[in-house]
Amino acid sequence: MKKFSFFWAFLFAITMLNAQSVSKTDFGVLESNYKLQLKNNPNNLLALEALGDLYGAHGKWQQASELYKQLLERNSENAAYHFKYGGVLGMMAKEGSKFKALSLISQVKKAFSKAEILDPNHWLVQWAQVEFYAQLPAILGGSFEKAWTHAEHLEQLSQINGLFAKAYISNLQNNAKNAKTYSLKGLSLLSKSECYKAEFDSKLSCIPHSNNLHYDIGLAFERYTFNLEESINFFVKYIEDYTPKDRVALDQVHLKIAKIYIKPNQIELALQNIDKALQINPDFENAKLEKKQILSHKQR
Repeated sequence: MKKFSFFWAFLFAITMLNAQSVSKTDFGVLESNYKLQLKNNPNNLLALEALGDLYGAHGKWQQASELYKQLLERNSENAAYHFKYGGVLGMMAKEGSKFKALSLISQVKKAFSKAEILDPNHWLVQWAQVEFYAQLPAILGGSFEKAWTHAEHLEQLSQINGLFAKAYISNLQNNAKNAKTYSLKGLSLLSKSECYKAEFDSKLSCIPHSNNLHYDIGLAFERYTFNLEESINFFVKYIEDYTPKDRVALDQVHLKIAKIYIKPNQIELALQNIDKALQINPDFENAKLEKKQILSHKQR
């Protein structure tokens, strides 16, 4: 059984996203602060959730899952709790053994389903289920048809997210034509100045709602418009906001940027990004090969 990307499993709410820029030093301070709040008031659900979010933002899935489970035991009618609990279980499934993944999938499915029942208009839950059904093997309940249904619902809640969700599904189906069509529709929406003024109207807003959308938009600019500057801008934004929850590893993104810089022959910038990729992952063979080819070309 393949390991799924489980991007769907960790699209957390705003409190989660706010934790992403916390440094290791700040992490320790915040962790101690939240624990002290809980010691003084064990019924402080906000502190309990914030601590879970902090753990989740730093890839501490087991600790986060235990706290979200406590929240659900105290309030089982909270959609966000179900969503976050399903998310960390998904990440545990991704990083654990195949046996562990199999044992967790039904719990993830149940958590997301309950979250949707409690809040049908929660766009993050819709995105989660798009990726859940698109990534999951059919034998375990995966279905592109179900994924598309959630993408349609997502588009009603947030047009740009819905369009890129459809592009995402199309890419997984190797349908290049549809992937291009929906990506260009998303970029067209992004280019309209009025969409930036619709910050408080989620359906019309073009402000990316998740870091993975930054990556998707950057990829679309590179593939379909050849607007390399905008592509790099969105990839850099993805890097700046990156946390372990995100879909594409940082070494891969730096290599992607390096390859973009090669096109206009900006070799030094390309090498800088390859070096960053290798700092993150010294065993990254594709980056080593790319660097070797660049240096060989420079010596000619």
